[in-house]
Amino acid sequence: MKKKVLSVLLSLLIVCACLLPALALQDCGTISVRLNSDIAGLTKNDVQKLIELRTGNVKYGIRTSEPVSFSDYGGSSENGKLVAGRTYTAHYYLTAADGYALPEQLTDSNLVIDCGKGVTVYNKAIVTSNVRLADGSFDEVKGIQIYAKIVVDGNFFQRMIGLFYDFYLKVKAFQLY
Repeated sequence: MKKKVLSVLLSLLIVCACLLPALALQDCGTISVRLNSDIAGLTKNDVQKLIELRTGNVKYGIRTSEPVSFSDYGGSSENGKLVAGRTYTAHYYLTAADGYALPEQLTDSNLVIDCGKGVTVYNKAIVTSNVRLADGSFDEVKGIQIYAKIVVDGNFFQRMIGLFYDFYLKVKAFQLY
């Protein structure tokens, strides 16, 4: 009787060991996103309209306090509504969805970025950051960070006013030392 129980336990142990790799995280595969430029009047809280996730293997991540942040042409952080014709630098942060694992390196084949007409991607990278949990401890999170230059869609006059205002901000931010 003891031999039968032992053999059943050993066989269950072998079956569990064989199923263990099936419980591991699934590779993300191809990640597809769209960065929009028709975002006049939106704020950084309108995340779904700023960056569209076209695949279900990633989600909006939070690195500092929000998944998207903007800075104006002079380098100051932008917290208000985005103005038509103005130029901004956008910082997007994404993490893997539940059950998926991000790749070690990003290539053009595993991250497809569709850009609006005023969007230029500067840099995209896999980054590791520490996120504060509710209990006060920190957890290391791996994510995708995308830097892009965005010229917000607008008519000719809005683009000209934005161009002059961005130039003014650049001159204002200039320091000799």
